Amino acid sequence: MKLSILKTVLFESLNRFCTLIIVLLVSRNFSVSTYGYFSLFITITSIGQTVIDFGSQNFGVKELIKLKDISDIKGMVKTVSTFRFIGFIVWVLFSIVYSFFIEDSFNFASLLILWGLIYLYYCDWILKGIGKISSQALINLTTNGIALLVLYLFIWKKLELNNSYIISIAKIAPLLAAALISGFFLRWITKSNLVLVAVKRTWPKSQFHETMLFTTGSFCARAYNSIGLILVGFLTDKTSLGMISYAFTFYNIFSMGRAILITSVYPYFCKLDRKKALKLSLYLNLSATLGFLLFLIVYLNYSDEIIHIIVPKTTPISDIIRFNFNVGVALIGVVCMSFFTITFLQAFEGGGIFNRLTVYGLIIVLVLNLISYFMSYLRYSSILSLLVAESLIALYSYIYIFKKNTADEGVG
Repeated sequence: MKLSILKTVLFESLNRFCTLIIVLLVSRNFSVSTYGYFSLFITITSIGQTVIDFGSQNFGVKELIKLKDISDIKGMVKTVSTFRFIGFIVWVLFSIVYSFFIEDSFNFASLLILWGLIYLYYCDWILKGIGKISSQALINLTTNGIALLVLYLFIWKKLELNNSYIISIAKIAPLLAAALISGFFLRWITKSNLVLVAVKRTWPKSQFHETMLFTTGSFCARAYNSIGLILVGFLTDKTSLGMISYAFTFYNIFSMGRAILITSVYPYFCKLDRKKALKLSLYLNLSATLGFLLFLIVYLNYSDEIIHIIVPKTTPISDIIRFNFNVGVALIGVVCMSFFTITFLQAFEGGGIFNRLTVYGLIIVLVLNLISYFMSYLRYSSILSLLVAESLIALYSYIYIFKKNTADEGVG
């Protein structure tokens, strides 16, 4: 298990590094408005992952870990795949409606739906559930690495690329390749078809209820991280969106690293008892906080150089950019202090509390952004509202965990 985690962390780290380089290539070699368009697609599809997953990355993985017999695995895959199909229908409707507010709406909607169709048959959750998470990470690393190389060659050759081509090369093509390779690999190791399964007409209500809790919570978590950019996407121009997106890219660099560790450790968390998992999460939170303090020292001394890693040197560091970057640093600090708290709650408290926390976060972010919009401060509120939400969620989650832990010890 420990070797598998190390391999997964290594592959996922390199994979996220490739993804980061792709984003930096777009931010540094294309116009601010083009980068805004690209970052909007990435932001919306990050929510689409949660909608189409429909609990498969949480409930599905956790249930598959418990199963050994291939017939039982097939039954669970068929049920969860049906939930994913429901999520895909919701995604198609959302893509059509949202795209009405976007420039070049037909192309944007088409790209969103095409991406969603590919992701529907992306079987990474099955591979994670049967213990092949490191193999999936290696597949993702390979496809994203090729996409990075192709994009770099196009830029090096100074070829003209419009928004649709950039999205196709950087996001859709590698996902399609990963879905195909994963599907063939899954069929080879299981000797059965677990990807193209028929949709079920009925399913256990308890399972659907649990996936709804995970889906709602994950959706709200994605949404409150992204709602600021989504609002800016159709309330202001793409240049403003691009300027704000620079700071979100900076924060997402940290989020990528966090996601690597959470994805890698989550199956391990599920196998621990509650007390051991709580100690591990607190230890990791402390380690992350100490790491942030070291980074903060560097940032305070070299902020301009760090900002220009993402922002082209030809683009001045405006007040909007600097403010959002500084708030992004504070946001990273808050998240580090509660780095694995939500992971612990997902593993041991089910979807209910996770759902509640993320709903609170979404409401806070949405309200603050709308207030800022009517006060003409939307450009400054996107990350600031996240800082407020994450601070309150972190505080509430700690209170909940230790209050429940104290109550359990009292009962015992």
